[in-house]
Amino acid sequence: MAPSKIQKAIGNVKDKTSIGLAKVANTNSISDLDVAIVKATRHSEHPADEKHIREILSLTFYSRAHVSACVNTLSRRLTKTHNWTVALKTLFLIHRLLIEGNLSYQ
Repeated sequence: MAPSKIQKAIGNVKDKTSIGLAKVANTNSISDLDVAIVKATRHSEHPADEKHIREILSLTFYSRAHVSACVNTLSRRLTKTHNWTVALKTLFLIHRLLIEGNLSYQ
């Protein structure tokens, strides 16, 4: 069953709120990482934008601290969501990070 217009609007508001909170709550580089994760796993039914995935890969490639922050953010996003598109995009992102990312992910 396709999501209603109200559900899509609520998903967009949740994404914008998550991005705003990520920008305010963390240091610059962790904030950029959180924002890229939210943008890569948005509620929309379109595939994740490759530029956000590449940004996550570049932010975590040389830093174990960023890998840890990324894993925590992805885990939190996956456990809190009730939306199948967010869950699926998060799982796809985890898969990409395991294949293409820093060896610390493994």
